[in-house]
Amino acid sequence: MAFASANQKSPGYSQPANSGEAVSPIRALANKGENASCAECGARPTSVVGLETGGTFACVACAAVYRRLGFHTRSVDRDSWQPAELASLLGNLAVAQELERNLPAFYRRPKPHAVSEADAIRHQFVLAKYRRREFCDPALQAAYHRMGGGGGFTKEGQLWKRSKDSDKYFSRLFELSERDNYLRYFVKDGSAREVKATIPIDRLNVTMVGVAVEGSHPNLMQILYPDQGRTRSLYVYHEQEQEIISWYNAIRGCKYYRYRVSLLSPEELLRLPLTYDFAVCGWLAKTGPNQTEAWQRRWCFLLRRSLFYCAGFMEPRPRGEIWLGQRPAYSVSAGPPPGFRKKVKPAGQHVFTLSTPDRDYVFSADSAAACQQWLTAIDNLLDSSPTPQDCLYSMTRSNV
Repeated sequence: MAFASANQKSPGYSQPANSGEAVSPIRALANKGENASCAECGARPTSVVGLETGGTFACVACAAVYRRLGFHTRSVDRDSWQPAELASLLGNLAVAQELERNLPAFYRRPKPHAVSEADAIRHQFVLAKYRRREFCDPALQAAYHRMGGGGGFTKEGQLWKRSKDSDKYFSRLFELSERDNYLRYFVKDGSAREVKATIPIDRLNVTMVGVAVEGSHPNLMQILYPDQGRTRSLYVYHEQEQEIISWYNAIRGCKYYRYRVSLLSPEELLRLPLTYDFAVCGWLAKTGPNQTEAWQRRWCFLLRRSLFYCAGFMEPRPRGEIWLGQRPAYSVSAGPPPGFRKKVKPAGQHVFTLSTPDRDYVFSADSAAACQQWLTAIDNLLDSSPTPQDCLYSMTRSNV
């Protein structure tokens, strides 16, 4: 597939779409059909055209990745376009039909307006699609996709794993087996290697953390799984961004193919999330159940239908996990609960209350913007209904 390149600006006509006057030909093309949604993440509207990508229309975030990778871009509304240049743009549908014709159903593409999404996900999707052409040929997907046969997918390799008791990382051999339903790692190498932990694939979650906290590794991946009624977290990374994303998608692929042998319909399978990302994460202050205890600073993240709070970032086990059901039993509101009296001044003045059937949880954010972000994320979650899988998961948890 030959992609046209039009790197030079031309003195053609261009009229901003929001001027109230006639819509320019390039803006009309950007608003048409699939071009109205970003070619990579689906965000609307599109405002940038990738030239070496075949003339795809993209959002600002994905266009920034284009430029970072050396692909030339031009603005829909600020640059001028000649008719011949417009004719050379293939558009999002034609490019997807060519370059995504073998895109695996489980492969994680970027999400629109995902503020906390790791850069590696967007970066590697664009590289895989345009530079490595992985979604054209299944043979190029061996690092994360089964190649046929009845044995299912397997993968093994070294990842750097954070110690449970310190900030140090150690190289550990990890193994993944779709057929045997496990992800496991070893504490020794060679013939003396010893299995340290074996985690059922269909009970774990992987999240690309990236630089959620300043100083963390950009390729950091969090592996969460149930352990004795609580959630255990492993933190791993690989120096090569492509390799850690291959592990991430390999786990998603194993979960996908295991779900396919269940009683779920194809439509249900497409709607079922294979993995969950942070809806919001950050530092909050939290008081205790009596609401008279001193405020404690906690690293918190909202994942699936639980709010986790930890003593510090990358703690192996959270101090608590708050399951969030449905309204009206569960609610969130700005400010403290009625009758709240504190002798200790809050760490911040931006307080919100999360109410559950068991108790009220009172948190304080560092800023009004952060507080609103938490309120919006929790509100959106409570507006949705738990899935049967969510309810099954909640049976192994208890609010702390």
